[in-house]
Amino acid sequence: MRVRITRPLSGAVDGIDLSKFAEGLTYNVGTTLGNYLLSQGWAVVSGDEPAPGLPLRRGLRRQSVLIVEDDEDTRVILAQLLEHHGWEPHVATDGIEGLDALRRCRPSLIVLDIALPRMDGVAFRDAQRRLADQRLASVPVVVVSALTDAQDYKQRLSAAEVLTKPFEADALMRAIQHHARPSNPFHQ
Repeated sequence: MRVRITRPLSGAVDGIDLSKFAEGLTYNVGTTLGNYLLSQGWAVVSGDEPAPGLPLRRGLRRQSVLIVEDDEDTRVILAQLLEHHGWEPHVATDGIEGLDALRRCRPSLIVLDIALPRMDGVAFRDAQRRLADQRLASVPVVVVSALTDAQDYKQRLSAAEVLTKPFEADALMRAIQHHARPSNPFHQ
């Protein structure tokens, strides 16, 4: 769903900092978040104009982050947040898709939910660490989870950081900046 924000926002919904949505700009959001913004009178359905973005010089590749998250609204907002801060987001809805995306996009960092369908975050991380390609096996992970015992997974998953939903967007961006591995901007 494409919505245009009609007023300054503050607060958080499901761990997403609404102040990151700028008045007058158009965003692609999931149906749940879009309907919430519309029902509050904070946004209107947008036409077909493209969402704003900054062009990237051809030939240069931005650092990428893999988001493994099953909730569509959270996935979309995380991807938009990363895009806004200059990262190239890649998304997967479960651990199986996450492993495939990991091999394809070779990210600098993984944002991982724990409670996922088909293959949960624990099984994903175990499979990741067993990969023959050590560069992929050692990509740092920032866990973002609504589980009340999420902090208990930090050591078990060798997570660089664990954030519990709802979380502050600034805290996530600080964790990503701090823990993401440098990448070669010309690597395909």
